[in-house]
Amino acid sequence: MLLWLVSSGAAAVPSGDCVDLTDLDEAALAKYSFNAGAEARALAELRQPSYITGDVRIVVQAIFDTDSPGQDHWLYQQANRWHRPTRDSVIRHAVLFRTGVVVNAAMLRESERILRANSYLYDARVIPRRLCGDRLDIDVVVRDVWTLTPTADFSRLGGKNEYGFGVLDTNLLGKGRALSLDFSKDTDRRSAGISYVEPNIAGSRIGLSTLLEDNSDGSRQVIDVGQPFYSLDARRAYGVRAEHDDRQQGLYLFGDKTSEFQATLKQIGFTAGVSGGAHDAHTLRWLAGFNYEDHAFDQVSDAVPPNPFPVDRTLAYPWVGFESIEDRFDTTANVDRIDRTEDLQLGREFSALLGWSDAAFGGDDVPRLVWRGRYHNATYLRERQLLQYDFDLNSYWNFDTDAVEELRAAAQLDYRWMQSNRFTLAATLKTRYAANLPADQQLLGGAETGMRGYSSRYQAGDRSYYFGLEERYFSDLYIAQIVRVGFVVFTDVGRTWFSDDPNDAGYGTLADVGFGFRFDSTRTRRDRVVHLDFAFPLIDGPDVGSFEILLQVKDRI
Repeated sequence: MLLWLVSSGAAAVPSGDCVDLTDLDEAALAKYSFNAGAEARALAELRQPSYITGDVRIVVQAIFDTDSPGQDHWLYQQANRWHRPTRDSVIRHAVLFRTGVVVNAAMLRESERILRANSYLYDARVIPRRLCGDRLDIDVVVRDVWTLTPTADFSRLGGKNEYGFGVLDTNLLGKGRALSLDFSKDTDRRSAGISYVEPNIAGSRIGLSTLLEDNSDGSRQVIDVGQPFYSLDARRAYGVRAEHDDRQQGLYLFGDKTSEFQATLKQIGFTAGVSGGAHDAHTLRWLAGFNYEDHAFDQVSDAVPPNPFPVDRTLAYPWVGFESIEDRFDTTANVDRIDRTEDLQLGREFSALLGWSDAAFGGDDVPRLVWRGRYHNATYLRERQLLQYDFDLNSYWNFDTDAVEELRAAAQLDYRWMQSNRFTLAATLKTRYAANLPADQQLLGGAETGMRGYSSRYQAGDRSYYFGLEERYFSDLYIAQIVRVGFVVFTDVGRTWFSDDPNDAGYGTLADVGFGFRFDSTRTRRDRVVHLDFAFPLIDGPDVGSFEILLQVKDRI
């Protein structure tokens, strides 16, 4: 767990040959309330399909407004003093417009979403300020959060303790870079690592991500560099990713490790993509690339090996794919966060990949057809009732056996009923199916898949389902104007089992009820919400206790 250490816009006002879309000056923007709505009112004044970007003014608010009651403490003044504000250049590199280039309302809204996706910003608004003919002046206002922290993570999940400590900065020197040094211990290993992320190398759209880990059972190195599709209208993307991972891996049942083996993964991938940009609120992208994956396995001395033992395999395949994205988003609050701006992706998004692995490309002697697919859709059934559904499919076709292998399919349905500004009913239904998994892989179910009253990795099988129901209360409790507090009551029902042995002891339906607390910090990383749950199993089984306490950090409540 990470240590936690008003003005409004105006209607269009004539000013000579220009029109002022707001009356916000720089001092007003420095104290702008992000729920004031000036950006929506100003956007409503834009009638033309496009404009030429004029002056772009950047305002970065401090972590605390020490002139505001409740934030005028010495400690908060020191936090502002010692925090390095996000540099204007970082914000200018992130948004989709520059002085002298064409801009439209969709680009302004997407720029807001891009800024809010950064964990080092509390919130962001892009506000049209002044219109002179087809020239549009724009204000961008963001608020910083504290990013340089010693970290002390502790979680108890399914009866297992995990912890870590180190130092982390997600906005190093105010440049949007992330650097972390950490030590952690979980149920599988002890790990010491360093990671570094540079999102915009030399002010470009090219990003770099690196990770080095020294583990008690091996090591891991990752490097990822390239330019993604950074916006819906971006025309090209490319990248390369390489990874080496050497670790001791286990197979599990009832939360206990039943066997262990050494697993080594070497992989490298190249990707390139092109797009015609956004048209009629829709984006289509075409992609191609090459992936190489080498999976090798060995026995671990003094450990029970799995039976059957995993077989080495190498895949090397060129591939082609596409993505289709509908530009439909809703900006709201109190759905999955507490009094925090949320960008909900509505509409359809789907993608597919098709590849061919063969010895001619560097793979093993087994030719395989590779396919991947994903579908997402979300819509409002009626006002304040949101339905979202997702489907994922990953598999290979083995031409030696003429059979599917390593098939994984998953479907998820999420329902949110925002009953009021303070209460939300959340329901989730998930199903998973697996077929012909290699001996090193399992389909597992337990605390990590939503069954909060049971240990992690409690059940294993080739199919599973989970249903969770939560009533969420977003309180107005605001501890020291740093942490917002929420409360939940919940029930979970689920099962993971093998289809050819459905009555095996221990593979029945599981169920639990419980309550919990949510702690959402407004002054530290945007993507961290602390969960504290107390779950009570309703169905007994091997190694099932009378209750479970779960402490986790997630990116939503």
